[in-house]
Amino acid sequence: LHLRDVRLGPPLPGHAAALVNPRVVGVIHLTPSSVDTWARCRRRYLLAQVLDIPASDPKGTASAVGLVAHEVLATIHETGTCQDAGHVQGVIARRGAGEPQVAAMVDRHIRRCPSGAEAIGHELERARLEGATGALFVATARIDAVWAHDGILDARDYKTGRPSFVDTVSDDIRARVQAFTLAPLAAERRLRLRIRYEELGPDAGEDPDPFEPDAEQLAAIADELAAVQAAMRAEREFRGVAESWACGTCEYRSICPDSTAPGEPTWP
Repeated sequence: LHLRDVRLGPPLPGHAAALVNPRVVGVIHLTPSSVDTWARCRRRYLLAQVLDIPASDPKGTASAVGLVAHEVLATIHETGTCQDAGHVQGVIARRGAGEPQVAAMVDRHIRRCPSGAEAIGHELERARLEGATGALFVATARIDAVWAHDGILDARDYKTGRPSFVDTVSDDIRARVQAFTLAPLAAERRLRLRIRYEELGPDAGEDPDPFEPDAEQLAAIADELAAVQAAMRAEREFRGVAESWACGTCEYRSICPDSTAPGEPTWP
């Protein structure tokens, strides 16, 4: 629950924007994307997650193609198998996904798919409520595909854009949020949890090492997320990171006073 206190008036010293002192209260909602955004840039978190402002610099066609690939992969598995070439081609044709990039992504997935595994779900959404009274937070995640095989709950995250640039999936805070939300399901089924990234983008290399958290690591993740939500409650300045690696591709670079890559917003 986000309660917004937005005052329109003269900006504070050092701030060019008129967004002042938003309050983050109630039950904090954490997602892989929101926690990753928080870790990268507080200003971007404010604009995207707290104030829900439309992007001033939306992503290009590469992101759109990735969304189509996710949809196609889910449909392929929900209505058949990716090992059936005719079925795969039919789904792609019916979806109108004529872009060669989509077919290439599906082909890269086929080589990674755990053939014969039990499908737990595709585009599977999970939620987990945690925390003491007065500091509650709920973590949610949508998992691209979850399989059960060989004593493992195998969660797959399709990476259709740039490579993830991590040596092991555990290095990525987004994967740790996914692990936190999936841990109860793995325990219920008495399976070992594994989070794996499938690098399917045009510049994809080898997949990073998967993450198989043990009980101690899962407890550490719970503590980490509790600390994140506490920091979100306490934050008041929401300054931008002001680094080219973050600002250059930020969807809010044209309206952020701390941006190192300013431009003109694409809003009408």
